[in-house]
Amino acid sequence: MNLVVQQGPAITAIGAWGDNLSGQCNVSKAATTPCAIAAGAFHCLALNADGTVAAWGKNWDGQTNVPPAATNVVAVAAGGSHSLALRDNGSVIAWGRNWDGQTNVPPTATNVVAIAAGWAHSLALRATAR
Repeated sequence: MNLVVQQGPAITAIGAWGDNLSGQCNVSKAATTPCAIAAGAFHCLALNADGTVAAWGKNWDGQTNVPPAATNVVAVAAGGSHSLALRDNGSVIAWGRNWDGQTNVPPTATNVVAIAAGWAHSLALRATAR
């Protein structure tokens, strides 16, 4: 599946196509002003301009249940069955499947400037060494 953000003079819309067995191509109406997107195995995320997150698709492991703490978000990442959000204060929020510890954000994950998610692991780039 591929996701594309198209920006026009007054609108921003997400286009999605490909396998839709889990609803991952049915873009959530909560994606009102998307400025960033991420695609997991069977779910998708959109970061809205106001710092909120929209999620849709397969939710067997809670990967589309955006936690209330996901506010002031500046980046999103989608893994196999988990989701990540980077907040403007440099903290990371993770939710969804945790079979391999991929949503256990370590206490040392502070001053984070970028995030990424793999099938069953998560990454954070810190602004400070170690």
